[in-house]
Amino acid sequence: MSEFIPSGYISVDDALEHIGRETFASEWTGQERRARPGLIGIDEWLRIKDLAPARGSGAPDGAPSRKSATRSNAKSPHSTGDPSSDSYQIEYRAGLRYEAARDRLRVLLESGDREAAILDPFTGKMHRAAKTLWRQSGADRMIKKGRAPIPGSPNTGSIIIKEFRAAAAPTKPMPGAKISEAIKALQEEMAKRSLTRPQQAHFLRDRFSDYRVSERQISQIYQSVTVRLGRPKRKSDTAGG
Repeated sequence: MSEFIPSGYISVDDALEHIGRETFASEWTGQERRARPGLIGIDEWLRIKDLAPARGSGAPDGAPSRKSATRSNAKSPHSTGDPSSDSYQIEYRAGLRYEAARDRLRVLLESGDREAAILDPFTGKMHRAAKTLWRQSGADRMIKKGRAPIPGSPNTGSIIIKEFRAAAAPTKPMPGAKISEAIKALQEEMAKRSLTRPQQAHFLRDRFSDYRVSERQISQIYQSVTVRLGRPKRKSDTAGG
């Protein structure tokens, strides 16, 4: 039996569905929440698949241990399945979309653009969730579980989100001519600060909010952005001692 949701509010799952459809349009399938954690992208798989197996600490002459050999001969090429299969990568991309939706919801809650409350199932009281709640280290976990601590109580309650007002999502696709502009914008932003993939996608969709930026275009932009390694040299690094 599903939990009761007061009038004017929706569940975290429904909020994520709304954000997902608004952000990804037809790419959002509604099955994103079912994606397993820990999947890897095809680029990561191609990078690691031919690496030598881990060496056993007690193996003579650094030879692979029996446990490592057994693992390398396992039927599945990776602990989560076969990353080279189409179905695996479809599920992986679905997981990225769901992660991006969760990240976007947290940004909306922390900024105050979206209100949330914690419903006490024992008293029926609704406690407004402060913006500071979403700045805490456990905020992502709370959104994943849809539950948060009830103020002044050792128990947890359901997180409920103020209903979204209907807003027209951009329907005009980003033209190919804009891709180079998007690459440059993300390159400049990445030079200032480190961004996760979901944060990069959020930055691009905010910057080009008049367009619907597809997942394929996001991937194309990712691959074209170069990330500088290390830190910039200071004058003292090159000065003679």
